[in-house]
Amino acid sequence: MSKVVLENKDPRTRAQQRQKLGTLKQLTVQPATRARYDKAIDAFLKFLTSNKLQLPYQRERIDALAAEYLEHLWCTGAGRGLASDTLAALQDQDPRLRGLLQTSWRLLKTWHSHEIPSRAPPFPEFILQCLVGWSLFQGHFSFAVSLMVGFYGMLRTGELLTLKKEHFSLFVATGVAVISLGYTKGGKRMGAMESVTLTHVTAISYLKQWLQLALPGQSLCRTPSAWRKIFSDGLQQLKLHSFEFRPYSLRRGGATWYFTKFSSLDRVMVMGRWQAART
Repeated sequence: MSKVVLENKDPRTRAQQRQKLGTLKQLTVQPATRARYDKAIDAFLKFLTSNKLQLPYQRERIDALAAEYLEHLWCTGAGRGLASDTLAALQDQDPRLRGLLQTSWRLLKTWHSHEIPSRAPPFPEFILQCLVGWSLFQGHFSFAVSLMVGFYGMLRTGELLTLKKEHFSLFVATGVAVISLGYTKGGKRMGAMESVTLTHVTAISYLKQWLQLALPGQSLCRTPSAWRKIFSDGLQQLKLHSFEFRPYSLRRGGATWYFTKFSSLDRVMVMGRWQAART
């Protein structure tokens, strides 16, 4: 989970806590985002070097080079994510570039309007059931449970892959499970920890069995790489790989299932923790 602490009343304790968290500059973006930004900047600098160009000292001149780089990415078949990361990384390193990369951002907007991003297709419920059944026959019990938790809980992939036994609270009398997610992507914006309520009867039944078997601190998904491999193997063996399902298909599929069941976009937004209906 995210590095977040409660403010302590003692200045010395606060100072110690903040040393463990890192500097404010380091905390402006998540580590995974920082890694993407660093990779994007490295690629941009290599482009400049290979074309015998130099990064100018005047901020106003960086826009032209960035725009030329975006044209290069477009022509060479690079992903739009790299283009977006490059501009965001430049502004992250020098916040005073905000408002000075107008041409580059305009090109990126044009890119977005002419090339629809390849999004994860939603899992239909019967596909979920097929993959769960395959998992159980293969002896991947915790994986099968994770599929149902991710689908019916509409969890983001990163949230699902970090769940441990202590994140679940099962209320047998009411047949409800509460999943504590801590400070998630949306929770950080709101300044509050998030949780999800799971009510699907079958999912609750399998989750209850897993909780009885799991040791304290045990992860639901073992390691992310192992979980993704089983996910890919299952789709291959069931001959479903041509549909290009991805782990995020669980969240999209759960939202689609929930909407067809209750016909309420507002309820889907609340359950899935989306901030805007447009999303």
